[in-house]
Amino acid sequence: SSGINAEWPLRPGVKHSSKPVSGRAWKQKKECRFSSLAKDKQSTSTFGTKMQLKDQKKNVQAILNKIQSDRVAESEAKNARIAENRTRRAENERKQEIVQKITNTKKLKKIKKKHLRSIETR
Repeated sequence: SSGINAEWPLRPGVKHSSKPVSGRAWKQKKECRFSSLAKDKQSTSTFGTKMQLKDQKKNVQAILNKIQSDRVAESEAKNARIAENRTRRAENERKQEIVQKITNTKKLKKIKKKHLRSIETR
Protein backbone atom coordinates (compact mmCIF):
# COMPACT_ATOMS: atom_id res chain seq x y z
CA SER A 1 0.00 0.00 0.00
CA SER A 2 1.27 3.45 -0.87
CA GLY A 3 0.25 5.51 2.18
CA ILE A 4 1.96 7.89 4.52
CA ASN A 5 3.69 5.05 6.40
CA ALA A 6 4.21 1.81 4.53
CA GLU A 7 4.97 -0.14 7.72
CA TRP A 8 1.42 0.32 8.97
CA PRO A 9 -0.84 -1.91 6.93
CA LEU A 10 -4.27 -0.26 6.82
CA ARG A 11 -7.07 -2.77 6.61
CA PRO A 12 -10.64 -1.51 6.39
CA GLY A 13 -12.81 -2.32 9.37
CA VAL A 14 -9.90 -3.02 11.73
CA LYS A 15 -9.20 -0.24 14.23
CA HIS A 16 -5.73 0.18 15.63
CA SER A 17 -5.41 1.75 19.03
CA SER A 18 -2.17 3.62 18.36
CA LYS A 19 -2.72 4.87 14.79
CA PRO A 20 -5.94 6.27 13.24
CA VAL A 21 -7.45 4.45 10.27
CA SER A 22 -7.23 7.59 8.15
CA GLY A 23 -3.48 7.76 8.64
CA ARG A 24 -3.69 11.26 10.09
CA ALA A 25 -1.80 10.86 13.35
CA TRP A 26 -2.22 14.51 14.36
CA LYS A 27 -5.96 14.11 14.80
CA GLN A 28 -7.08 13.33 18.33
CA LYS A 29 -9.19 10.35 19.12
CA LYS A 30 -12.75 11.40 20.03
CA GLU A 31 -14.03 10.23 23.38
CA CYS A 32 -17.69 10.72 22.53
CA ARG A 33 -19.96 12.50 20.09
CA PHE A 34 -20.89 16.12 20.68
CA SER A 35 -24.59 15.30 20.80
CA SER A 36 -24.06 12.89 23.68
CA LEU A 37 -22.35 15.45 25.89
CA ALA A 38 -24.33 16.46 28.97
CA LYS A 39 -25.65 19.98 28.59
CA ASP A 40 -26.12 22.31 31.53
CA LYS A 41 -29.59 23.64 32.12
CA GLN A 42 -29.87 27.38 31.76
CA SER A 43 -30.70 29.15 34.96
CA THR A 44 -34.30 30.26 34.77
CA SER A 45 -35.34 33.42 36.56
CA THR A 46 -38.78 34.30 37.79
CA PHE A 47 -40.87 37.14 36.44
CA GLY A 48 -40.35 39.11 39.67
CA THR A 49 -36.55 38.98 39.42
CA LYS A 50 -36.72 39.99 35.76
CA MET A 51 -38.83 43.00 36.64
CA GLN A 52 -36.47 43.93 39.49
CA LEU A 53 -33.51 43.83 37.07
CA LYS A 54 -35.46 45.94 34.60
CA ASP A 55 -36.24 48.53 37.29
CA GLN A 56 -32.60 48.62 38.40
CA LYS A 57 -31.45 49.19 34.80
CA LYS A 58 -34.06 51.94 34.41
CA ASN A 59 -32.87 53.66 37.61
CA VAL A 60 -29.22 53.46 36.56
CA GLN A 61 -30.07 54.91 33.15
CA ALA A 62 -32.03 57.74 34.76
CA ILE A 63 -29.07 58.57 37.03
CA LEU A 64 -26.69 58.53 34.04
CA ASN A 65 -28.99 60.84 32.07
CA LYS A 66 -29.20 63.25 35.02
CA ILE A 67 -25.41 63.34 35.38
CA GLN A 68 -24.99 63.97 31.68
CA SER A 69 -27.58 66.76 31.63
CA ASP A 70 -25.89 68.37 34.67
CA ARG A 71 -22.56 68.31 32.85
CA VAL A 72 -24.10 69.88 29.75
CA ALA A 73 -25.75 72.60 31.87
CA GLU A 74 -22.45 73.31 33.66
CA SER A 75 -20.56 73.63 30.39
CA GLU A 76 -23.24 75.95 28.93
CA ALA A 77 -23.10 78.14 32.04
CA LYS A 78 -19.31 78.24 31.83
CA ASN A 79 -19.41 79.24 28.15
CA ALA A 80 -21.95 81.97 28.92
CA ARG A 81 -19.71 83.31 31.71
CA ILE A 82 -16.69 83.32 29.39
CA ALA A 83 -18.60 85.21 26.68
CA GLU A 84 -19.87 87.73 29.23
CA ASN A 85 -16.33 88.30 30.54
CA ARG A 86 -15.07 88.86 26.98
CA THR A 87 -17.70 91.52 26.26
CA ARG A 88 -17.07 93.22 29.62
CA ARG A 89 -13.30 93.28 28.96
CA ALA A 90 -13.86 94.77 25.50
CA GLU A 91 -16.14 97.48 26.97
CA ASN A 92 -13.63 98.29 29.70
CA GLU A 93 -10.80 98.56 27.16
CA ARG A 94 -12.91 100.95 25.08
CA LYS A 95 -13.68 103.11 28.12
CA GLN A 96 -10.02 103.14 29.10
CA GLU A 97 -8.82 104.47 25.73
CA ILE A 98 -7.80 108.06 25.41
CA VAL A 99 -9.96 109.65 22.73
CA GLN A 100 -9.42 112.99 21.09
CA LYS A 101 -12.33 114.43 19.17
CA ILE A 102 -11.62 116.00 15.79
CA THR A 103 -14.08 118.78 15.22
CA ASN A 104 -12.30 120.48 12.36
CA THR A 105 -12.54 118.14 9.36
CA LYS A 106 -9.92 120.15 7.41
CA LYS A 107 -7.29 118.72 9.78
CA LEU A 108 -7.93 115.26 8.33
CA LYS A 109 -6.75 116.44 4.94
CA LYS A 110 -3.49 117.76 6.42
CA ILE A 111 -2.75 114.58 8.46
CA LYS A 112 -0.27 112.11 7.00
CA LYS A 113 -1.65 108.84 5.65
CA LYS A 114 0.25 106.80 8.24
CA HIS A 115 -1.55 108.65 11.01
CA LEU A 116 -4.91 108.36 9.22
CA ARG A 117 -4.74 104.57 9.42
CA SER A 118 -4.80 104.68 13.22
CA ILE A 119 -7.85 106.97 13.33
CA GLU A 120 -11.16 105.22 14.04
CA THR A 121 -14.65 106.54 13.46
CA ARG A 122 -17.27 105.93 16.10
